[in-house]
Amino acid sequence: MSSLTFEVDPDTEGLLSVKCELKGRGCKDIVLLSNLDFAESIFRHHPLSNVITLLVKGEWQCVRIGNAEDIIYTVTSENNQGRLDGCIYCEDDVSESDIKSLHFSMHSCQNEIKSCFAQAKEVANGKNVEAVKIACNRFSLTYTIRGTPEKIVTIKTKCQFKLAPMNVEGLLERKCWMEKEKVSCNRLKAGLDHLINKYLTVPDAPKSNCKFILQGDGEIAEIISPSVSNKPQEQFVLMSNNYSTITMYPPSWGKS
Repeated sequence: MSSLTFEVDPDTEGLLSVKCELKGRGCKDIVLLSNLDFAESIFRHHPLSNVITLLVKGEWQCVRIGNAEDIIYTVTSENNQGRLDGCIYCEDDVSESDIKSLHFSMHSCQNEIKSCFAQAKEVANGKNVEAVKIACNRFSLTYTIRGTPEKIVTIKTKCQFKLAPMNVEGLLERKCWMEKEKVSCNRLKAGLDHLINKYLTVPDAPKSNCKFILQGDGEIAEIISPSVSNKPQEQFVLMSNNYSTITMYPPSWGKS
């Protein structure tokens, strides 16, 4: 893969100038140009844009934008969607103070119970850790010492939504998120559509003390409404073998 370096900041002006120059050179790497657009949408007016190095990879070309050595983000493609991976170098062991919300702020976390930022802070709190990697949907961020760490602590978040109360409006909001952030998970989205339809058509749908587990496309998404009393939590599993057939167990509210 050929590589080009540009001495500009990876902000809107810099990224657009890089794209313009590439087009002027006759660049035919459509993936690279698309990923530059994705990068611009992320780092537009972002406070980190003048203190990072940004690597943007295409099908056969890669561009390096910026001169920073401590904070490096890489944009690639995954299932026809842009993904972002960051690497932040720390002076000594990774500490809780190294992990800043700003490093995660361009990312829409898939866990509403405990965010990827909170999980990373928890791992680094009061421990001698040489490297921490957090993986969350189409985003990952690694904090590491320079050189080769002896051990990397890896955290992979779960897709967990929290609704209080459980209702159609909240489910539709999560569907919008999924359509943007999990474009290729059609079976998972079909299970959510099925659940939305049940809340629209079946009476006495639970508003709290319930948990729905959606399975499809090799992934799991949980939709949880916390308990508001001492009642036991109802749990339902929705499985999709194709785009039109969804099985829910138990099939009705209040049954096990």
